[in-house]
Amino acid sequence: MQSVAHKKNLAMVMFDIDHFKRVNDTYGHLAGDEVLKQVASTVASTIKAINPEIVLYRTGGEEFNILLPGYDINRSRPVAEAAFDAVKELKIPYNEEILQVTISVGVSVLHEGDHNPLDFYKRVDANLYHSKKNGRQQITIG
Repeated sequence: MQSVAHKKNLAMVMFDIDHFKRVNDTYGHLAGDEVLKQVASTVASTIKAINPEIVLYRTGGEEFNILLPGYDINRSRPVAEAAFDAVKELKIPYNEEILQVTISVGVSVLHEGDHNPLDFYKRVDANLYHSKKNGRQQITIG
């Protein structure tokens, strides 16, 4: 389905940082803040290199969304994979430690049958939950 306002496809990638509470509990909240900053910066630069029209925003806690205007499910897959791989390769120096994290990802597109934006959002969220429930550090697309 095309977004009504823009008459084009719309995809969304939703991700959160796996076991983020463990980072805060083990290293403290300043370490958690540094992880959030580095993940956001890394994903932002990764997706901007693909297409400057893609938008990253933080929805709360350790959860982020990427809006992909003009993208269908096939075009959104490599963006999700690029963000996933960039975070997986990220090494975050904190004090004498090098922190590494992974993300769980859900991806979907706006469908004809969506009655409102919440239908779309819930589907992306359900795909993220599927990734988390089935072992984390994976991408669920649908």
